[in-house]
Amino acid sequence: MGEGTPRVMKVVEPKPAEQARSLETEIEHLRTRLDRSLSELDRRRHDLLDYKLQLRRHPQLLLIAGGVMLLLFGGVAYSVSSSRRQSLAVRRARKYKGAMRRAVDHPENVARPRARESGVAAKILASIGTTVAVALTRKLLERTVNTPPQVNQ
Repeated sequence: MGEGTPRVMKVVEPKPAEQARSLETEIEHLRTRLDRSLSELDRRRHDLLDYKLQLRRHPQLLLIAGGVMLLLFGGVAYSVSSSRRQSLAVRRARKYKGAMRRAVDHPENVARPRARESGVAAKILASIGTTVAVALTRKLLERTVNTPPQVNQ
């Protein structure tokens, strides 16, 4: 039997000065890589927050986003207006239903149909009647006050 195993090599420890130099070199290398990474991240952050640069780089994206926003707000506006129209129709239907129920329950309380709407002839006659009434009122007032009527010349 021999002393020790023939296949195992003896590990040689480096001297402390060499080990320190090696660690310093490795640390310096890591610092350099970290500095490069940090400066690249800083440059990317500045580019990302520069909206003018982003608009120049991605104009299609801006148009697409604007179109999506327009469709979104248009859809919301349409939804609100259609629900209002629908609720108006529902309210009218309920009101009509209530009126029909009252008419069936108490037909004696149903209002008489309205007379036909006045036409042009009725409006002309009304204006003539108003003019005559004003003229008669003026004459009566002049007689009451006992002032002679003024003649227009």
